[in-house]
Amino acid sequence: MRATIYPGRAEGAVKAPPSKSYTHRAVAAALLARGVSRILNPLYSDDTRASIQAARLLGARVEESPGMLEVYSTGTPSWAPAIDCRESGTTLRVFYAVAALQDRPVVLYGRGRLHERPLAPLARALEELGAGTLLTNECCPPAAVRGPIRGGFVEVDASQSSQYLTALLIALSARPPSTVRAKALSSRGYVDVTLRVLEWFGVGVAAAGDTFTVEGPPRPSTVRIPGDWSSAAPLLAVGAVAGRVEVRGVDPADPQPDRAITDYLSMMGARVSVADRGVAAEEPGGPLGPVKACVDDHPDLAPVLAALAATACGESRICCVSRLRIKESDRVESITGLLREAGVGVEVDGDCITVHGVCGKLDPPPTLHPAPDHRVVMAAAVLAAASRHPVSVANAGAVSKSYPGFWEALSRLLRVSIE
Repeated sequence: MRATIYPGRAEGAVKAPPSKSYTHRAVAAALLARGVSRILNPLYSDDTRASIQAARLLGARVEESPGMLEVYSTGTPSWAPAIDCRESGTTLRVFYAVAALQDRPVVLYGRGRLHERPLAPLARALEELGAGTLLTNECCPPAAVRGPIRGGFVEVDASQSSQYLTALLIALSARPPSTVRAKALSSRGYVDVTLRVLEWFGVGVAAAGDTFTVEGPPRPSTVRIPGDWSSAAPLLAVGAVAGRVEVRGVDPADPQPDRAITDYLSMMGARVSVADRGVAAEEPGGPLGPVKACVDDHPDLAPVLAALAATACGESRICCVSRLRIKESDRVESITGLLREAGVGVEVDGDCITVHGVCGKLDPPPTLHPAPDHRVVMAAAVLAAASRHPVSVANAGAVSKSYPGFWEALSRLLRVSIE
């Protein structure tokens, strides 16, 4: 699939898609809640469908309709010999822990680069709780787990991913009371999303620094998934480089870490206006200014920040990028390769990407070839929107992982053709 973006002023308003992070967590919590739960405004994407299928395999009956998921569950996971997590790291980590609640071995596997995504810190924590685990190359999936885990206290090294802590908090809500201490916690905002979802399902959560205590079990509930800041970010970036774009349905008070995009856009000189349920970004009178960012708390913003930095005047530094190497692609290599293809100077220095902005519109080749990584493909769309001539983006279908409607939304703002 290829998308071609034509030069012109981006103008209009679009609704943010539902949050991927919230949808994953709500599906898992509903599996552990005895009764019927309704998830309103869920995201249907490649990743979230992996979690929906995992819940089905572990015993829930999940009925899909436009705008709602109904989850019927006994509250206790049943046995499934294997779970295909597709390319979803969240599905892998969360359902690896949830599968450890029952007493027969379950194998979790996936495709793409999922078999390179580390799992060892979570496996070690589950072992402390009484599970048996088996990892490929002592690090990664395909991975097996056999419980049942008990409740109580456990520590987990969360320096690689906050998803290890999220997985334990969700699974241990079925073994109350339980306490998890996170060492070197990264991306705390995603844990706050987890805590919010657990509270929606009636799980009491006490957080004190890096220690979290859950009181459960989850109770069936009706919840509404908010808009996704991660998916709003590239659309707002298009507004900042090519016109004015409003994204509706996102909450500035939501704990999603990628809401930081509004701060970065303001730092770079874009005109940003924030309302209760929406945000708009407009290009300034001239080019954007450079940005300095540490993306440890919001790593998914790195590709779009790099695209913004490509148009800026001066040198931008995007730091704390080591964890980007274990995403859907090696995003450090994917970002730098994409910018070089677009004719932008860029280098990697330790834990930072340095971008030498062109101070205005870009002049890339007629086709950009981003890695088939949803975040990087959306960043390529920002580069194309900031270009002087039509630019095609290859691997355009990769956006289905998190935002299947991305190109349709962009076409409401700019002229876009799909082939």
